[in-house]
Amino acid sequence: MKTSFISRSLLVSGLAAIMAAAPGCESESEPVEGDEQDATAAINDPFAKTILAGGCSILVKNKVQKTKGKDGKCPTTLTGVLDALAADTKLKTNVFVVSEEGDLNEGKATPFRFVIAVDTGDGKAEKMFISTLGSGEGISETFIEIMAFNEAKQAYAYYDISDGQWVQEGDGSQVKTDAPANGAPAAFDCINCHTTGGPLMKELHDSWANWGSTWFSMPNPGSDQALFNRLFSQVKRADDLELLVIAGTKAAAKGRVDKAVKEKKVGALAKQLMCDIGEPSMIAAHSKNSKRIGKVETFSSMLPSSILLNNLFQSPRTGTGPEKGLDNVINMTIPSLSSVRVDSASYVKALETIGQKIGGQAGDAMFPMSSPQKSFADLQIVQELVSRNLLNKDVVTDVLMTDFTVSTFSKARCDLAATLPKNWTTVDDLRTQWISALGTSTVRGAKGLKARLETVTDFDGHSAKVETYIKACNTRGTAEKDAYAVDLLTIMSQHRAAFTETYSHVVESNMLIPSDNLKSKPNAKRLNPTTCKIENATEKFLGEEG
Repeated sequence: MKTSFISRSLLVSGLAAIMAAAPGCESESEPVEGDEQDATAAINDPFAKTILAGGCSILVKNKVQKTKGKDGKCPTTLTGVLDALAADTKLKTNVFVVSEEGDLNEGKATPFRFVIAVDTGDGKAEKMFISTLGSGEGISETFIEIMAFNEAKQAYAYYDISDGQWVQEGDGSQVKTDAPANGAPAAFDCINCHTTGGPLMKELHDSWANWGSTWFSMPNPGSDQALFNRLFSQVKRADDLELLVIAGTKAAAKGRVDKAVKEKKVGALAKQLMCDIGEPSMIAAHSKNSKRIGKVETFSSMLPSSILLNNLFQSPRTGTGPEKGLDNVINMTIPSLSSVRVDSASYVKALETIGQKIGGQAGDAMFPMSSPQKSFADLQIVQELVSRNLLNKDVVTDVLMTDFTVSTFSKARCDLAATLPKNWTTVDDLRTQWISALGTSTVRGAKGLKARLETVTDFDGHSAKVETYIKACNTRGTAEKDAYAVDLLTIMSQHRAAFTETYSHVVESNMLIPSDNLKSKPNAKRLNPTTCKIENATEKFLGEEG
């Protein structure tokens, strides 16, 4: 969508214009007249079967289609949708709120996005999400975006309102298996943000920095609008939304793998192990800065481990326990990973050294060490492929040991994705085909990956190398506190630069991601696997040639 569905807040300066003419994934062509029909089978999702049940018209692929039944109320305003939800006792709503500026407490001018997850009676509120936006000055009645899971297609359908008409802009089954990786144009506008067709929540895992949650209580802006207060009075913790987005992502991933298997294009989908396809999520420490504009004050020594290492090696610990949604498909034993830390005073000093700013002013994100990590949409594709015996833990580990100190946005790993076979039916088949392709490849790291795939007894050796790296990082965190903090922020800055460059479509506010004076470029630096010190990415990485 032109407007990101789950984690979207508006710049205050643009609020009035957006309220007047809210952007969405609008259809730009005129509907075909006189073509109404019972389209229940084609639009068989919770939205069409509940709120729009009873003969309501929906524009689908430029044709007006009708839901089954008659005498439906067919609401086309947010209040009408909320009233329809309230009138049906089977439907249960869960309201969540996000604002990248919410903690600044700017009163009625503060921009907000509300997300409503709807349980349609089966206890699964991840099947329908409703999103709207505005500020304390008022919520739009007509800017409504809806995504609802079509069981038959195993994909989310996307709806919005255009000229008073509900429009189904498209659904996740239209996302080509290889489209995100090869840069093909999106099938419809919503996929410009929802790259893989599933839900999107930039702060998926705690600390849920911009969401009302365990970690942050959203200030009430004191709105005079009944619609705003109706939603704000029902807000629940984003901790619960995390679980719904994870469940929705898993369902969408299953549909994508089904499609890839049917098309015999498993290799195109497996690129999500090696490249960053789905929008990454932001992770941070779990102790909110007592001051984030001006001179930063922070007392957190927590270092999110996904800054150092890909999540698949071992599920990261968060403030509420292990990161949710991960199956621990590798579950590598890394004793030192539980001890990763950064000295709080050194971190604050490093912020000044690199000239970090937030919203154009010296400072930090709401929660310190905010940095993008590998997207859950990508991780879940890997987990789904493992569950179907199309990948296994040894192959996944062999791949991730390529440039392994780069937790995400690794150009070396992504370049090697071009050597993947087009399709396979077993892990042995994959291994045989891939070893052959790597044997003739000149791509950087091909020789090393080939050697790892050929050796099926090297897992313990990989574990030892990863432990050496993490232990070296912990040693630096004690012996070289200030230098280590600067190096970590350099890596965070590089990750932020890659995120901003590739996923600018979901970065709508300069309050989301800090900036600095490092002039960071993607794929320029990495941490050394034996010293944990910054080095140029042009240096050979461990295991590059064998």
